[in-house]
Amino acid sequence: MTLTAIILIDVDPPLTDAVYNQLKGHPDVKEVSSVYGIHDIFLLITVPDEESLNEFVFSVLRPTEGIKETLTLMVTRTLRKN
Repeated sequence: MTLTAIILIDVDPPLTDAVYNQLKGHPDVKEVSSVYGIHDIFLLITVPDEESLNEFVFSVLRPTEGIKETLTLMVTRTLRKN
């Protein structure tokens, strides 16, 4: 079973491109978008389990220069329409 999470990230404005570029290369990241609004970056990740999600948040995101705050949403159900 895999776990999918949406992570909304607030970034120091001058570092938005640097954070975006750093995250897009991570193997767990399935989608990364710069967005307007309250948050600066939308991140969609897939990990094997909750422990891996914790590892991603605490070992990948928190040490990243420029990230001020994150909001992690664990996905329970998805419907995709084309």
